[in-house]
Amino acid sequence: MRRAARLVALLGALAVGAFLFSASPKDVVLVYDLAGAPEATALEVDLRRGDDLVRHAEFRLTGPDRQVRHALRLPRGEYALAWRAAGPAGARSGERTLDVEEEGTIVLPVGR
Repeated sequence: MRRAARLVALLGALAVGAFLFSASPKDVVLVYDLAGAPEATALEVDLRRGDDLVRHAEFRLTGPDRQVRHALRLPRGEYALAWRAAGPAGARSGERTLDVEEEGTIVLPVGR
């Protein structure tokens, strides 16, 4: 009887640990690829989850590099990404969805 109770307690603790580990925020690096907007000098990004603004970021682009790295800790789930790339020739904007399931790098083409 005691062994069965210990086994149930151990399995319960493992289940709770697995749930907490999967719900924890993930280290994600978003790479905004601006190859489609070579004239851009600024990038603004709004990341939303539902109606909530999760993150607003502004980047100034100098030099020839057309990729911007943005390190974040995000809970697992679906997000809406709105971007605006501005430059001397005008501005471009757009939206796209983003699904965070695990840690890693996600390359997002923006500027097209």
